[in-house]
Amino acid sequence: MIDDPAEALDILLEELKRQKAAGVRRVSITADSLTALKALAGTPAAQAAPTPAKPSAAPAPASIRPAVTPTPAPARPVTPVAAAPKPAVVVSAAPISDAPIFTLAAGPKAERLQALRQLIDACAETKKHLSAPQRPLLGHGSLDAKVVFVGEAPTIVEMEAGQAFAGESGELLQKILSAAAINPADCYFVPVMVWRPEPPTQYGKRPPTAREIAFNLPYLRAQIDVVAPRAVVALGAQAFEALHGRTPSITQARGQWFDLGGVPLLPTFHPNYLLHTPSASAKRTVWEDFLLLMEKLGLPISEKQRAFFATK
Repeated sequence: MIDDPAEALDILLEELKRQKAAGVRRVSITADSLTALKALAGTPAAQAAPTPAKPSAAPAPASIRPAVTPTPAPARPVTPVAAAPKPAVVVSAAPISDAPIFTLAAGPKAERLQALRQLIDACAETKKHLSAPQRPLLGHGSLDAKVVFVGEAPTIVEMEAGQAFAGESGELLQKILSAAAINPADCYFVPVMVWRPEPPTQYGKRPPTAREIAFNLPYLRAQIDVVAPRAVVALGAQAFEALHGRTPSITQARGQWFDLGGVPLLPTFHPNYLLHTPSASAKRTVWEDFLLLMEKLGLPISEKQRAFFATK
């Protein structure tokens, strides 16, 4: 539990900055969430209205009215309503352990990945973040893939499906790969973490913390090492920050190649960005990055493909 409102607000700001970097310009919020945010920010509750004075009795006849008007009773003091207690924000019941240190033995790729799977299944830290029948979420696809696509931390849908890029974002990614003539058999898809970060409230999701990313990074890098692709694509800020660091931002970095231990690393926006921002300019931005990937993989690019989503 996080009882410090400042820390809770930091988590919220980190998520809003991430969404802003990804191009999201509007977010929805429920009335209950707004109330909780006001409480976290220390917004005072409204004061109770003063008790209305009781209506006076009918005036006495003139013959029996007192000669002196009585002094009115002092107004009753207004009692302020105490501010509501600030809600706790659930992030993690215990601190995250140090990142695991291990070396996979040499051998066939399938055996190495199986050894990694067994190591992660036995990880005490990972078990704390799973509930039956969930298993740690590793990547899927070809172990001889030419390109590894790294996505965000798993969603509820992905954990239930047991596969990264399940749902709408995965469907959109497959459409992009089809347009780029990149064979799914040449791809490996992996989330940035093997478990889903616990949400801070009952609403929505939250991005992983730096500590969570650091713990899961060896598992991610091990999968990339096993596959040994010709290129790695970081889809979104979470993936790029995990593999390269917080600077430059995903907005500044996209469209450029970086080095990941000798493997070319290309950052671009996550498919969720296009789901939230389905404009032609946003689609063109992501498509330009996939044109770079096609060139890196040595794939032919037609004039029709080069013109996709271009401004006429």
